[in-house]
Amino acid sequence: MSLSVRSATLADRDAILAINRAGMPGVSAFEPAELERCISAATLFWVAERGGEPCGYLLAFAHGFAGIGDEYAWFSARHAAFLYVDSIAIAERARRSGVGAALYARLEDEARRRGIARLSCEVNLEPPNPQSLAFHGARGFREVGRLRVRDGRFVALLEREIGAGALQK
Repeated sequence: MSLSVRSATLADRDAILAINRAGMPGVSAFEPAELERCISAATLFWVAERGGEPCGYLLAFAHGFAGIGDEYAWFSARHAAFLYVDSIAIAERARRSGVGAALYARLEDEARRRGIARLSCEVNLEPPNPQSLAFHGARGFREVGRLRVRDGRFVALLEREIGAGALQK
């Protein structure tokens, strides 16, 4: 079955919530109202589908949002342009099948289209998420800092430079 990636809609709410819950503690829990706000306000909110069924999602914000979290604020204080992956999760049945790689490939294409040369994200160190660290490391992300966030997690802050030319600071 082929994989497709499209924008998330409110009709995806239950599927995204189920994928999110199954991804914990590697991802933070979405509250339904928060998820609905993200679908309408995020820079990018994509759902990956296989066989017409959602099997993953990616939520990202560009620079210029307020109140997203300590990690986003850390990147905002350092860079004028970036795409920040707030959350990515893959349904258990679809893990290790290329869904995450496809979402990130599309993210890189979108960043280049927008002239953004930096992707950023955080990965939990406490609670540990070694699969995500390995996934991001294999895609060229490097650790640029660590942070204890308000909800108690300890995270690695990761970045990847893409495209040619100088990055905006």
